[in-house]
Amino acid sequence: MLTELSVRNLALIETLVIAFGPGVNLLTGETGAGKSILVGALGLLMGRRGAADLVRAGAEEAEVSAFFELCNPDDFIPAFESLGLPPAGEIILRRVVTAAGRSRAYINGSPAPLAQLAALAEELLSISGQHEQQSLLRPASQLEYLDRFGRHRPLLAEMSLAWRHLVQAAAELKTLTDRLGQAAEKRDLYEFQRDEIKNIAPQAGEDDELLAEKNRIKNYGRLRESLASAAELLGGEPGNVVEKLGRIRRLLETAAALEPGLAETLATTLDCYHRLADLAVELERRDQDLNTDPDRLDWVDERLNTLAKLKRKYNLPLADIIAHGRRLAELLDEIDGAGLDLARLRKEQAQAREAALALAARLHQARLEAGQSLAGLLTESLKPLGFPKMEIQVRVEGPAEGSPEEAARRLGAGGYDRVELLFSPNPGEGLKPLARIASGGELSRVMLALKTALDRPGDQLLVFDEIDAGLGGATAEAVAAKMSRLAARQQLIVITHLPQMAALAGRHFVVAKTQLPESDRTVTTITPLEESGRVEELARMLSGASPSPEALALAGQLLEGGRSILI
Repeated sequence: MLTELSVRNLALIETLVIAFGPGVNLLTGETGAGKSILVGALGLLMGRRGAADLVRAGAEEAEVSAFFELCNPDDFIPAFESLGLPPAGEIILRRVVTAAGRSRAYINGSPAPLAQLAALAEELLSISGQHEQQSLLRPASQLEYLDRFGRHRPLLAEMSLAWRHLVQAAAELKTLTDRLGQAAEKRDLYEFQRDEIKNIAPQAGEDDELLAEKNRIKNYGRLRESLASAAELLGGEPGNVVEKLGRIRRLLETAAALEPGLAETLATTLDCYHRLADLAVELERRDQDLNTDPDRLDWVDERLNTLAKLKRKYNLPLADIIAHGRRLAELLDEIDGAGLDLARLRKEQAQAREAALALAARLHQARLEAGQSLAGLLTESLKPLGFPKMEIQVRVEGPAEGSPEEAARRLGAGGYDRVELLFSPNPGEGLKPLARIASGGELSRVMLALKTALDRPGDQLLVFDEIDAGLGGATAEAVAAKMSRLAARQQLIVITHLPQMAALAGRHFVVAKTQLPESDRTVTTITPLEESGRVEELARMLSGASPSPEALALAGQLLEGGRSILI
């Protein structure tokens, strides 16, 4: 139950705090006084668009805050759990809209996503107005009302999950099929490139190594001549460096035997001797290594040309060509082995479709049963509202029997049913879609009967925004009686221009525009009325701004009659 609504800087409202009570809460006032602003404030809590022009001129932000007390919080535990919120007996919903058009949402003082705020608000309150009456003409809305009446939320959640699994399985299958289709078209090319790279068998850095070898071979003559001359000087002919250093070594050995102080000099000489001897051997080995195959240069040139053509063809460095060849081999292996994946995904899609169709069939049966019950309740509810001999039917149309193709084609997150309310207000007219024959007044009464039939938790607030428009006389009194009975189990906010409705027992607020003398600005006020004030307001509704004594007397009678309506 909504106990308090606070509105600040919203349209013509500067600051407003309203305390609502159980049962009926009536709002009346002149046309254009701002009654719709209250509905707009509640709509913001339900996630409706918070445009910057809603913010009162000169203010930085508008704010709406609603305090709910739940008499039966256990009824809302499934909603709390589905939204990831802890159960609570008191709930504060708050929405802030800035002049820049940005929006913030809060639940019990903590920031919350707008979608979460809206989902919780939809559990706590329901707004029925001219717009929603028009939405009742749409088959999608009629299906939604039927599911709410049948309490199909758990089954719908299962259906939605099964549909998501089916969509995911179909998407994975399509992705693999498309990829394999594209790959199959280029399979010959991929195989040619893989084999070409495999046959050439390039090695990382091979081109740089071959180029260095080519340069060595081209300079072979000069290099060998230099190495041979150096080797000859070191150890080739008599009188070479190594031989001379050997004679020096022997002389120093004799001298060191006579003079111990020459031992270090001898050690240095020995080290030089051994180093130069080793160098002579190394130069000889390198000279022999240069005796290479005379055809080696031709082979190196040919290999370099092959690698250069490969790099030009693929416009890639050699290392990237090697990696490309590996990827092609892996892709071709994947194509060859994709048959198993394709079969697995097809099986998963078929299983997901079977599960979704089974849930859709369960949902279809549940809707058929709920449709029969709802039609009966609506018939009984509408008879006293000016339709003594009306007929109504809830048609639930599934796919043609024995047509799995049509069932699969119509399948969606909400099953595969199409629902339509068929209505005949007068005998002999035959049942026709509600959208084709119902007038505004008839829609108002159907909406009221539907709200009564939904039988939602007693803590849920129902807001009726002028759904009694176009009614009068005995029908208006019957609608008022229906409202009174509905108020016995649920809190109502009723915005009305109808005196018979405004006379209902409950709290009465009058909405008015007032010009502030200090600023010449206009504000909307909402004032609770005492008994005398209610009589004057009803008289105004009956006869205008200056009610006659007769109008005042009639208003008093209406109020007395409103109290006597049997709940």
